[in-house]
Amino acid sequence: MNLPNGHILQNGKYRITHVIGQGGFGITYKGVWCTEVKGSLGTVQTEVPICIKEYFFKDYCYRESESFAVKVHSETGRILFDKFKEKLIKEAKILSEVQHPHIVNVLEVFEENGTGYIAMEYISGCSLKHIMDKEGVLLEPKVLRCVHQIGKALQFVHEKNILHLDIKPSNILIDLSGKARLIDFGVSKRYDIEQQETSTTMLTLSKGFASIEQYDNEGTQSFSPCPDIYSLGATMYNLLTGKIPTESILRATRPLQKPSELNKDISPKTEAVIIRAMQIIPADRFQTVDEMMAALNSPAEEETPANDLQNTNGQEADDETTVIHPNGQSSQNEEDEDRTIVNSEEIVSQFRKKKRKGRMIFVVITIFACVGSIVGFLMQGNKVSTKPNITELVSPVEEEKDSVQMSQEATVLRTSDESVLDGEDRQTTMDQQPEKSVSEIVDEPRKQLDTMQIPDGKNKIIIQPAQPTVEEIDVEYDALIASGKEKMDKADFTNAKNDFMKAKETKLTEEVVRLLISCDEKEADKLLADKKTLYEMKKTFGNLTIVRKKSTMLYGAIDSDANECIPCKYRNVGIAENGRAFEREDGLYDIYNIDGVLINEGSTYY
Repeated sequence: MNLPNGHILQNGKYRITHVIGQGGFGITYKGVWCTEVKGSLGTVQTEVPICIKEYFFKDYCYRESESFAVKVHSETGRILFDKFKEKLIKEAKILSEVQHPHIVNVLEVFEENGTGYIAMEYISGCSLKHIMDKEGVLLEPKVLRCVHQIGKALQFVHEKNILHLDIKPSNILIDLSGKARLIDFGVSKRYDIEQQETSTTMLTLSKGFASIEQYDNEGTQSFSPCPDIYSLGATMYNLLTGKIPTESILRATRPLQKPSELNKDISPKTEAVIIRAMQIIPADRFQTVDEMMAALNSPAEEETPANDLQNTNGQEADDETTVIHPNGQSSQNEEDEDRTIVNSEEIVSQFRKKKRKGRMIFVVITIFACVGSIVGFLMQGNKVSTKPNITELVSPVEEEKDSVQMSQEATVLRTSDESVLDGEDRQTTMDQQPEKSVSEIVDEPRKQLDTMQIPDGKNKIIIQPAQPTVEEIDVEYDALIASGKEKMDKADFTNAKNDFMKAKETKLTEEVVRLLISCDEKEADKLLADKKTLYEMKKTFGNLTIVRKKSTMLYGAIDSDANECIPCKYRNVGIAENGRAFEREDGLYDIYNIDGVLINEGSTYY
């Protein structure tokens, strides 16, 4: 799958030395830039260490073994492959515009081998996530020093109307001198002078670090530093407590725990900055990074010793340096637990301003009171009925109306005494057409209503099923994934695949795509193993294996896919001068070479 060590790109301009990271969307290589340095003593040929990022969406593509070209499995895969390739190119273009001491520098972006590449500066060091995984919770002075450096980088990109939108510990590298470097602009957005979005993102969010407005497609249409400020505050929270913050979209029901409750050594001033930066409502946060930095204590500008960034073997942690990795390039599973892929167009905003909740509660209570009154009236007034009516209330409500007004305007759809649930032919009557719907109630998140009509003579029953909330979608998704994994463990791949397909329909993520592919691979492995159980394995013969079929006890040979390249119809096998001699029922011999090709048929000897 990887390009081999020593592979040349751009006609010899770049040479790959080895792989340093890979994930679902790409492969990151360490390499060298073969260039010339001109000076007073002449021109000197030199090699500059660089990092090369190759776009390789492994779930939808493969690499040809001879040409090393990247090919896509299907036309459907081609659409996704091209979409994410545009993301890589966009990332490189944005990075080329933000040359800064605390941001990784891009050298070049180019296409080759049917895919895209970014050549960039190589940084020896490791991410803050790696340091935290190794050392545990970081000391406040070290965190403040890194945050101030990243703050300078963010202020710089914000001045260019660019949002990073994926700030977290794994996207901050610390080089051997202790300098913090911001990486991975793969989901960033750039805005024009009119404050309108000019580049789009791939809808990738990091759980716990993404602001609530990033869950809504409209939330980042206009430029504002607030999403990055929230993520920077969440990063501080994670580094100082060791805990990933509660997702912003869930904080209405699961309040954020104070940092000092998890780490008593956090200073009140730093805690106050974190809490303000992570306010749900953007207007309640710091409005610029400079404002946030001014509220923090200024750290001592000291360098981190190089040995702090060495691994347990005393080697520099080069393999942890993955300069840009959109979905966990440094490790296959590094980002899986804190990254989610969402379709923000399908997510209804879950939270509104608290000042409107009291009014909403009153309206809801009033509606239920109306329902009870009207249902009681109908049940007493319907003399023909022998069974309770099925009622559906649609009440037009204005926030200023009292319960009497709402009762007068309420519209009731009721069925006759013969219930639909009995399975017989039923008649449905409609006393009154609704004048309006409850469209004014938008302060709280509520379920969207779809209308399904069941024809029944002249009239119809209107059924309004509720759409699931984001939390319900997540619960259903997690349950399906867990069920599918359990079935995979039991080798029930067909039903496991059904669960994963349902999970994919619920929420499309990289995780579920990988599980589907893994399920297919394991199912294929199981089928292969089942096929091989039909034979007794005897001896390797070239690329084949001589076998004895259990059902007939006759000899032949199969390939790696358990296909009978030499049919199992022979009584015995012997070694011939130029291959293998297979004894037939008539006592003669068929001679096969190591490729399984019949070269002598019906020989009397071997």
